[in-house]
Amino acid sequence: TKLSISSNCYFIDEIRHKTKPLKGIFKLAPMFINIKCAIGRRVDEVNRKYLGGNGMRKKKRRFLSVMCTAMLVLPMLIQPQVSSATTKGVSVSAKDSLTSPAQKISNGLDKQFDEKEKVTFLIKMKEQVDTASVAKEAEKKASLNKATPAKSKSLKRSSIVSELKATAQETQFELLAYLQKQVEAGTAEDVHSYYVVNGIAVTATKEVMEKVASFQEVEKILPNETRQLFVPEKSAGAVLEPQAETNAIEWNIDRVGAPAVWEMGIDGSGITVASIDTGVQWNHPALQSKYRGFDAATGQASHENNWFDAVGGQSAPYDDLGHGTHVTGTMVGSEPDGSNAIGVAPGAKWI
Repeated sequence: TKLSISSNCYFIDEIRHKTKPLKGIFKLAPMFINIKCAIGRRVDEVNRKYLGGNGMRKKKRRFLSVMCTAMLVLPMLIQPQVSSATTKGVSVSAKDSLTSPAQKISNGLDKQFDEKEKVTFLIKMKEQVDTASVAKEAEKKASLNKATPAKSKSLKRSSIVSELKATAQETQFELLAYLQKQVEAGTAEDVHSYYVVNGIAVTATKEVMEKVASFQEVEKILPNETRQLFVPEKSAGAVLEPQAETNAIEWNIDRVGAPAVWEMGIDGSGITVASIDTGVQWNHPALQSKYRGFDAATGQASHENNWFDAVGGQSAPYDDLGHGTHVTGTMVGSEPDGSNAIGVAPGAKWI
């Protein structure tokens, strides 16, 4: 055992001189020497069994001892390289590891909490799906299966959606569980999970927001705000808007041949059509009298069985984007007296 320890020290000293950049590893040398001492008896038994005479025995014993120590030390030298190699495929950067929870929070949110106890904010998760890569992989599979162009397109869409949903579900799980507890505690409300952009919207207290920022999966916390993507340019000269003719028929209505059908006495009277869109501004001048829930005699409206909000659950019709109002106008729109028909079926009712 003494000879083994001596050989260990000699071996470690040799490696220390030859690999100076890794010299910090050899602070662990005593630990390996202790381990070697613990198995010293077994080494001696092997020496006595397989090695001959005194002269060669010492040299071979030293060689065997050096090899045993090498088996103990070399894995420690290789491990840092293996560890660095295994992290190449993981989207973890030094910037991510050094980002503090406070740095994840947008500066504008602190000001909002000065005025309100609870503020709506957006949580963006670190892991976002590379949709282009997913689509490319799906296209390869479709090609191998000799799928038709239509099936290939469908496979790419379904693959992307599945990956988006799976990523959101996996990365948001713990955070959503925490937020649900805060909803029960009364410190959070209106939790909405999204997967196209992997994120969550929630209305909560400042304390909840700060706790959310501490989650490793969270990249940043942003205010819920309206952003104008395009700023309209103002012309240097005055632009005269064309005057609309009160009884004019819009070009699109004329193009589909609706006026010819009206002349046959068919304008949609007695028919109710439904719009499934972003909603409807029910009291719009071109639509109010056509709303099935509106009573022109009393000026009152009843929305029961005439309106259903599958998104926000609101009891009265509304349109938070304007598109649905436009579409409903194309269907039935006109002045209350029937003039200026902008819809294909100005005599119909809508729900």
